[in-house]
Amino acid sequence: MADSGGLGALLFLPRQMFKAVVVVVQVAFLVWFCYAAYDIRLYPIKDFGMVIHEFDPWFNYRATEYLAENGLAKFFKWYDYESWYPLGRPVGTTIYPGMQMTAVAIWEGMKKVGSFTFEVPSIVLLMNQLLGMMKSAGFAFVPTIPPSMSFAPMSVNDICCMMPPWFGTIASIFTGLLAYEISRSVNAGLITTGIMAVIPAHLMRSVGGEFDNEAVAVAAIVSTFWLWIRSVRSPKSWPWGVFAGMSYAYAAAAWGGGPIFVLNMVGVHALMLVGLGRFNSGVHKAYTLFWIIGTAGAIQIPVIGWQPIRSLEQLGPMLVFMGYQVLAFCDWRRRSSQMGTEEFVRFRIKVMAVFLGVLIVGVIILWPTGYFGPLSSRIRGLFVKHTKTGNPLVDSVAEHQPASSGMYVSYLNLPLDYAVLGGLVSLRKRNNGFYFMMLYAFIAHHFSGKMSRLVLICGPIVSVACGIWCGFLMDLLMEPFFLLLGKKPDRPTVLQEEPAKEAEKDEAPSPPVKGAAKAGGKASKERGSKGKDSGKSAKSSKKVAKKEVIYELEEWEEEVRPGGAMQLKRILKDNFDGIPEDIAALYPPNMPEYHKLSGISLRAVISVLVILYTLTLGSTIPKVYQFVKHCDNVAQSLSNPQVVFHYRDRAGRKVLVDDYLKGYQWIDENTPKDARVMAWWDYGYQI
Repeated sequence: MADSGGLGALLFLPRQMFKAVVVVVQVAFLVWFCYAAYDIRLYPIKDFGMVIHEFDPWFNYRATEYLAENGLAKFFKWYDYESWYPLGRPVGTTIYPGMQMTAVAIWEGMKKVGSFTFEVPSIVLLMNQLLGMMKSAGFAFVPTIPPSMSFAPMSVNDICCMMPPWFGTIASIFTGLLAYEISRSVNAGLITTGIMAVIPAHLMRSVGGEFDNEAVAVAAIVSTFWLWIRSVRSPKSWPWGVFAGMSYAYAAAAWGGGPIFVLNMVGVHALMLVGLGRFNSGVHKAYTLFWIIGTAGAIQIPVIGWQPIRSLEQLGPMLVFMGYQVLAFCDWRRRSSQMGTEEFVRFRIKVMAVFLGVLIVGVIILWPTGYFGPLSSRIRGLFVKHTKTGNPLVDSVAEHQPASSGMYVSYLNLPLDYAVLGGLVSLRKRNNGFYFMMLYAFIAHHFSGKMSRLVLICGPIVSVACGIWCGFLMDLLMEPFFLLLGKKPDRPTVLQEEPAKEAEKDEAPSPPVKGAAKAGGKASKERGSKGKDSGKSAKSSKKVAKKEVIYELEEWEEEVRPGGAMQLKRILKDNFDGIPEDIAALYPPNMPEYHKLSGISLRAVISVLVILYTLTLGSTIPKVYQFVKHCDNVAQSLSNPQVVFHYRDRAGRKVLVDDYLKGYQWIDENTPKDARVMAWWDYGYQI
């Protein structure tokens, strides 16, 4: 339905008004989801105050205190004689300090900003009436706007308590961006943000006071993944690789799984793009920048050091980096030497053979020297039975056991039921982000089944897949209203065909294939020879016409690449096209029935009926309500800091038990600072 003349001008204003209403509603829901991500994580703060949870969070807080008091240089050299007495521990070289550095940076920034108060405009306060109605209707996590808001610097302890809710919100936003990049649907990104805000798999390490590495790492992980697939969206998107590398360096500094999980995910995806025939100069630049910047940042962390180029767990992405340089060199020679397809294939095989030979010789030389580090116990535990890692401490920890089906149901819940549907509707586009989503889903499912704590990494991908499915349905319901207001319908990309010129004109060189200006000489030579052959035929039958296909480049393509996986796909597509030419030729000139005015009107009526049914009689709203209630219950169950907790007595009254906390406080106040306290701590048990 195209804009034309007076009708287009008449519909322009209503269409823009409808868009404005949609945007306002989407922004309102985004703000609400962000607040929900923050509010659902505040139960420990509301119930117990600014108390750090046991056990790892206490150690992390103590390290943050030392960093705030002594600075980064002394922190990296810190040998703590008060822990693991009498041996002590070199904390500065055995800790992933990204979380502590972030907390101290926030602390320093708050001190520079200082205190201030501002009055909320009265027009904004009018929204409290709407918010009150939402609360009365049963909506969860609805805020109340105060008449004034104040800001004041916080203590290191308070910042450490509040960082999990802050970063839980940030992680939800980045997960929404990840879903948008895969689907290009604003609604999909919006719903993904809402799911990630409350899904228990994300809550399990990000409630207030849970100052643990994963609380910060999840935000860094999804940020890196979004920036990476954004950098390979198109050949011109490669500058995003700079930010992807920086985000990966932060993820590596914040979490022990960062250098392994994040780096290998991106490395395997980069290798997958080669296998799919999607390697180009943009992908090469993006991955090169990502690996160099990310590795340069990661090796600055003492606990990581040179592992990215020595550890067997991280050598795969480095090999992909080296292979990318070889492929880029081959492409450079193809363009500079105007190689044909056959010549280019032979040249690339020779270069790759030399590369593999050099690689094998290098491994043979370096292996006896001990250059390559062994696999860690936790990584071995992902590939062998958990009782055979060789490390009794690792084998004994409950969270290192395989995940049960009940754990998936509890921590992923309703979104897991629709995750597969999200993957199916993403098949329509099959962009680079889609293949990353499939890879992420496989790795998260496989390794979380080996180690239950890794259910954590399932939260983002399940949220993305479910959000894409819900966004697809919302887009489908909203589309007819936009079409009625003059939006042009999307048309499928059709391969164009041109008849060959007459015999005497075919003797001239053929024009280059669209998008293949950089492909080299062979493509043009082959088409030129075809033109000569058709010219010979035309001499005998003057009426013969030949058609040739002009390939429309996809978003992720830079050229019509010869001699690779993409050319094989083109050959298969040309030879095994499922739609006969005579039927396909009928499609472009004619508008499909559902894009005609009567069809659009019918779709609009169906959309209204579906929306009304969903809001009144359908089972969707009750399911969503039960899901949110389940998430809220999980958040409350995770809120006990363990050093202080609530329980209900026989009369049903809530009783505060703070014996542990008071005991620690008594020891702190009544013993010398250098006193040795005999204690045993092992993953949640203490004497």
